[in-house]
Amino acid sequence: MVRSGLRDTCRGVGRPRKRDWICFPRLMGVIAENRDMIDQFLSVLRTLVETENPVLVLLGVVITVFVVVWVLLMLINAAIIGMRRLRAEADVGVRIPMGFRVKPAKINRETGAFILVYPRWQKANKDGTRNYRYRDNAVVKGFSVLELGRWRFASRSVLQFYEFVVRLRSMGHVIAPSREEMEKLNQVSARARLRWTGNTSGGLYHRFAEAPSQFETFCAELYRELGYQVEVTPPVADGGFDLDMFRSGERTLVECKCFKPDNPVCRPVLQKLFGANATENANRLIAVTTSTFSRGAIAYAKEVGIELVEGRDLVAMCSRVWGAHSPTQEPMMEDAQLSLEDHLLNMPIDIRDRYASLG
Repeated sequence: MVRSGLRDTCRGVGRPRKRDWICFPRLMGVIAENRDMIDQFLSVLRTLVETENPVLVLLGVVITVFVVVWVLLMLINAAIIGMRRLRAEADVGVRIPMGFRVKPAKINRETGAFILVYPRWQKANKDGTRNYRYRDNAVVKGFSVLELGRWRFASRSVLQFYEFVVRLRSMGHVIAPSREEMEKLNQVSARARLRWTGNTSGGLYHRFAEAPSQFETFCAELYRELGYQVEVTPPVADGGFDLDMFRSGERTLVECKCFKPDNPVCRPVLQKLFGANATENANRLIAVTTSTFSRGAIAYAKEVGIELVEGRDLVAMCSRVWGAHSPTQEPMMEDAQLSLEDHLLNMPIDIRDRYASLG
């Protein structure tokens, strides 16, 4: 669960409290937001009174009445919002964080549904990062929205909003997975299917022969289980390596080859990997294959320090990490719950640091 570094000073996520429908910070916030206008009004009113002109004094009275009515309307609106929040809290059994908008939903949903809207740059590059050609560029925070029962909840704080959804689920409310959760669930399912493809190197080859890029994903998942942070390079123009891995401050480049058991990996493949490292400067180099390595490749690997993982070694690694049998249990909905890292991946890379410390 995302820990609430964004909890409001008035209330956070928890059970509702009675007589909590008007929050003084909300009322004081309304006054603070309009402080400049109030000061200007008092200054104008003082000037009108000091003139002793009946017309101006009357004008001052009219303005005063107008302001008093405006303030009363603001207070009444705050009270209505507070009462609405109280009813919603009573329905869902969870306190609603300040800053959330609560409105009646158009339809009554027994199964809740929500969408997550992540912060983005108003004017962005293709990769989502800030476009510096525009000076008046700002981060846009849209509203994440949940409809549950007869209520509609909305918030600009996506992390706090998701924590609210998780809290509701823990209280027994049924809320359908979001698009991001379904994507994660599909990824978890795909990884589970990839974890075991046979108990021989030949079985591994036949599983990935028609889609070699999936063999790279398979190896990435294996090394993640071994404690590495792994990034799979693009299938086209991968730069001479398939996996870029980090662990304990060390960087490792991996080249993955899905070859027939009787088709060994030869020296040129390793030379390409070693050449790529001339610019990457990684600490370790590893070559992984479903096959074996030729004598020339083995000699070259010893000469330049490349670690070799052939088919039987790969099968043994799979057995150590995942066991000797395919996992039969399908991933549960709990596996789809988003972590802080999952949230950050949905944000532009140049604003992630602003939210990373909130986890």
